[in-house]
Amino acid sequence: MAAIAHRHQIVPLVVEALKRCNRPIPPALAVRHDPLAPLRSAREAIRLHTLLAADGIEPVFLKGSTLAMLAYGAIQRRQFSDIDLLVRPTDARRAARLLEEAGYRAPGGAGDLPERVTRAMPLAKDMAIRHPGNGQIVELHWRMTDAAYERPVRDHEAIQWVELAPGAAIPTLATDALFAYICNHGAAHLWARLRWLADVAALLAREPDGGDRLWHAAVARRQTRAAASAILLAGHFFGTPPPPSFSAPRSLRLTLLVALSRRTIEAGGGTAELARSRWRGWAEMTGKLLVASSAGDLAGWSRRLLFSASDEDVTDRSRFWFVLHPLQRIPKLLKRRRLRRHRKRA
Repeated sequence: MAAIAHRHQIVPLVVEALKRCNRPIPPALAVRHDPLAPLRSAREAIRLHTLLAADGIEPVFLKGSTLAMLAYGAIQRRQFSDIDLLVRPTDARRAARLLEEAGYRAPGGAGDLPERVTRAMPLAKDMAIRHPGNGQIVELHWRMTDAAYERPVRDHEAIQWVELAPGAAIPTLATDALFAYICNHGAAHLWARLRWLADVAALLAREPDGGDRLWHAAVARRQTRAAASAILLAGHFFGTPPPPSFSAPRSLRLTLLVALSRRTIEAGGGTAELARSRWRGWAEMTGKLLVASSAGDLAGWSRRLLFSASDEDVTDRSRFWFVLHPLQRIPKLLKRRRLRRHRKRA
């Protein structure tokens, strides 16, 4: 049980459930339970919001402590470690400079952070950076998805403020937009962690109409397959009742998405990390393809396939680089896969 809870990042929920049932907390689970970790991340989120707002940047915080409050009513009930911070693309370089001044460093700890972000923007939607002093990880987002084009959130989405401490509130997406986002995020990763499905179940349970509003809002945002997979899987693993008006669409892609997600979640008896499996990035690419709902989504998917996550580090980009690089990347991917198979057989 401890290994499953740790792998799926639901340790606080399992500990709370055991306490409600007056059951002892197994030592292997207790050692993995750090109730102060979410509070430390929440405190850092408040600090970063103050820092960015003072320079005229309007960040939006995705998931993390704001989602913990909206879904569970308490920060400590949701296990998370990183801070997902979304800014306008035009503010990304300036935000990176402020974060660098606040102690955060680019992957590998080297290089000018704003320059790294600038080079990454055409190829990725975010960059994970780390504070070497406190170990906090921040995912600086300039887009929410991999779509080739995405309007800045504050231009078309409602924003709500969530109070994390008395007198300290930070902005996040309105609940209906947040629900659509976490469905897209979870489905694109084949729901590799039960934590994401727990978030879906908790949000649905807090809706007075049983979740109808959230379901219809996700459909309106063209996240039908992602939201349907979330509702079906939450029902399977948690017994969460679907919204009253929910009807699963007949779709081969939805059937594949649910089947592959169940296999991913249950791999190794629920203890096998996707990153350590032979599927690795291929599972994520498959998930993103199954939830793609527009030409922009497919263009973003193709970009992720043709250019690796580390391509922003390339120092010499001629005008032919974007044409020639994929011709080298695809054979390298296939070669690495053959080598992994060979080592496994050996």
